[in-house]
Amino acid sequence: MLSFGFFEILLSFILVLTPIVFIHELGHFWVARKTGVIVDVFSVGFGKEIFGWTDTHGTRWRFAWIPLGGYVKMRGDENITSGGSSNARILEGSFSNAPLLSRIAIVSAGPIANFILAFILFVALYIGAGKLFIPPMIGEVLPNSVAERSGLKSNDLVLKINQKKVSDFNDFRVFVFESPGKPIKLQIDRSGTILEIVATPKSIYLEELDIYAGQLGIRSPVGEFRKLGILEAMNESSRECWSITVGMIRGISRIISGDAQMGEIGGPIRIAQFSRDAALQGLTSLVFFVALISINLGLVNLMPIPALDGGHLLFFIIEGIIGKPLPDSWQNFLLRGGIAFLLSLMLFVTIYDILRGINN
Repeated sequence: MLSFGFFEILLSFILVLTPIVFIHELGHFWVARKTGVIVDVFSVGFGKEIFGWTDTHGTRWRFAWIPLGGYVKMRGDENITSGGSSNARILEGSFSNAPLLSRIAIVSAGPIANFILAFILFVALYIGAGKLFIPPMIGEVLPNSVAERSGLKSNDLVLKINQKKVSDFNDFRVFVFESPGKPIKLQIDRSGTILEIVATPKSIYLEELDIYAGQLGIRSPVGEFRKLGILEAMNESSRECWSITVGMIRGISRIISGDAQMGEIGGPIRIAQFSRDAALQGLTSLVFFVALISINLGLVNLMPIPALDGGHLLFFIIEGIIGKPLPDSWQNFLLRGGIAFLLSLMLFVTIYDILRGINN
């Protein structure tokens, strides 16, 4: 029997995913309109249409039964993955008939819209709710901890980790968290004296996340929580978006290199569970999580995998280099391969999420 918790998770997932995908597709749609490409369909969800309308430009706006995303279908596309028909390049107003730079702009607009959404959400959070500022300083060193054995002391100011500048305590925490059992080189300022200390965070298992995380054994200093003005909020939002993007790139690189832990890999079910948890923690946590997932969606879509925006951009780069598009047969073959890969990956992570849930 389906539990109330299941419906909580499903509803939270829909509430998080739908606006993010809508903004992503709205980016494609807006730039397509501006560059003269006709959009035949703007769909929120997949499957059979529940209701919809056709605007004065001929675009069918539709809401479908499966609310797990959406798509924009442009003139000349055979399918929602932008696979063009054979005569699309001579069809007036089609995506394939648009100039190369216009096509690049249209495809790039989706991921860019996701980053803009995250930026706006963080600005709104920092103005409305405020932001906690914690300097990258060691507040307290716990007895018999890795930090104590490594020679770290209270009030040490962390300047760099592995030659990378640290701007706040969260940067410090993330580096330690991602380095279980791996030596990290700390550059610290101790009362004006610059020191280099190497510490190896203890590896601890976090059952809830199903990963091993690094732990030094320190406490943060007392931070300052305050609401920001518009300019400061925009500056802090930019820093937050950049920090999250860099962290996600590190995570993706670990997956590609095979260094990622299985607990770092998750699909729709895990995102749905985290969505529910964020919603239960309050509006601030939910907005932060939406911004986080929006950046994730934008970044993943830029990966050079056919059927994703990054795959189309790769086709356009090749077209710019060789002076003509790849043959339609090649593009359609690669698109089908990309779709098959993505569906296989989605199936794998979904099954893994289910098994993880059963085991837990």
